[in-house]
Amino acid sequence: MKRIITLLVCTAYLILYAPAVWGLPYLVVEPAFQERVAWDVNPAGMLVSVYDLDHNGKADFYALRVVIASFYSEHSLVFVARSYPNHPVFFVNYGDVNFYYVAGVYALFYAIDVNEDGIWDLMYKDASADGTNGNEMFYESPSGMFTSNIAKF
Repeated sequence: MKRIITLLVCTAYLILYAPAVWGLPYLVVEPAFQERVAWDVNPAGMLVSVYDLDHNGKADFYALRVVIASFYSEHSLVFVARSYPNHPVFFVNYGDVNFYYVAGVYALFYAIDVNEDGIWDLMYKDASADGTNGNEMFYESPSGMFTSNIAKF
């Protein structure tokens, strides 16, 4: 009888509380560049690629890359991209010339906006800058949403 009660209590716990744990955000593989909805260069000089993973019109995933080169050029995007194979190249058009930003191949930071309010809730650092492969570490919770739930290493 004691085992049945223990089993029922454990089952109730899993049904009532586990979905909250299962629904916690986790780091996903960065989508293809073609799926980004916006980009920007932040004050720290990092290129921020913005994604909408759930396709509801609100940004929820960000990849931050180090800008390795930035310059004005009259050359086309195709020409400049050939000089930096595999690197993301972005530009701002200024009439006759473009200002190009060339970023690192892989992101150094990934950020997740869980509630899609524009404030990042989780940040992960990829010190190896080798893509999302499991060696990323929790870095910070800028919104404060997860500061008590996740230990900083």
